[in-house]
Amino acid sequence: MKTAALVAALALSAGFANAQPASSPPSGPKPTGLVVGSGNFYSPIVANLEEAIGFYRGVGFEFQGEPANADANLPLRQMFGLPDAKLRYQIGRAPGLPGGVEIIEISGAGGQRLDLKVQDPGTVLLQVVVRDIDAAFARLKAVNAPVVSTGGNVVTVPDNGLRAVLVQDPAGHFIRLVQPANAAAAPPGTGDIRAVRVRHTVENLDRAIALYRDALGLQESRAAPAAYSSSPPIADSFGVPQDTQWRLAQLTVPTSGIPLELIEFKGAHRPQPPDLADPGATRIQLRVSDIDAAAAALVKAGGKFISTGGKPLDLPAGNSTLKVGVVRDPDGYFVVLINAPQPAQ
Repeated sequence: MKTAALVAALALSAGFANAQPASSPPSGPKPTGLVVGSGNFYSPIVANLEEAIGFYRGVGFEFQGEPANADANLPLRQMFGLPDAKLRYQIGRAPGLPGGVEIIEISGAGGQRLDLKVQDPGTVLLQVVVRDIDAAFARLKAVNAPVVSTGGNVVTVPDNGLRAVLVQDPAGHFIRLVQPANAAAAPPGTGDIRAVRVRHTVENLDRAIALYRDALGLQESRAAPAAYSSSPPIADSFGVPQDTQWRLAQLTVPTSGIPLELIEFKGAHRPQPPDLADPGATRIQLRVSDIDAAAAALVKAGGKFISTGGKPLDLPAGNSTLKVGVVRDPDGYFVVLINAPQPAQ
């Protein structure tokens, strides 16, 4: 299937008939394992879609069209493992960058707000490099976004001049705004947002690397150090005690080139695993060459298959059919697996 058709099929796989077309992705590394690419990469579960859209507009994402719903799409609700729930959703894009923010409101499924701390395994943080952090921060304060950073303001890291602040969206997801000291050196996004990356907090970094790099095939772009490190200014930017220690690795999704960071905070333990309907839960979309093998790798590592029936299912997408499934990883991150589209029979 050609790239444009595949992008359309992936949008339809989530029901986004009104979604803004995806920007052309940069050239990422060639696939060497099960993961061959990504869809809309960051997908926060929220309790109020309109509030969330207002927040992410403040970050700098652009939205077109009206929200859609899954009222007439039982296969999509079954993919979520929530056949009787109400789903509403909309995508926001950052001009010139791949992926997007895929906001999903789930109701009627008994979801409970998670209220995780940034260092809790299962927390997913969206790091956004912005052109003007003061302007972006002012927009978020105007919509009463909670500020997590120590002192309630932008923090400057003396070692490199980076400026950063951590805030929360209305459902409790963490968003870290970052502005490099040298604006000219920022990545070349064409709007207010210059780059995005996702940071997944895990309980055991070595276990997470074994899953995402070795079993699934994401490619290592920053190796994990053997020892923990700390930095009081960076800790302040995250709103954690200054003696907090962490280890971090960075992986890259083949084809799309989107970075996924894995971070372990010393001494942190996973809370009760979330349900997909919980505001504060987060999804990721990964395209895979063999969905059964990818799901088996996640379950073997300690994950749980979430979709109705406990196995991949068929999801109509235009004139194609996608085989899809959702698996909660060992730390509580919901991974949407999407097999390569096959022509409809």
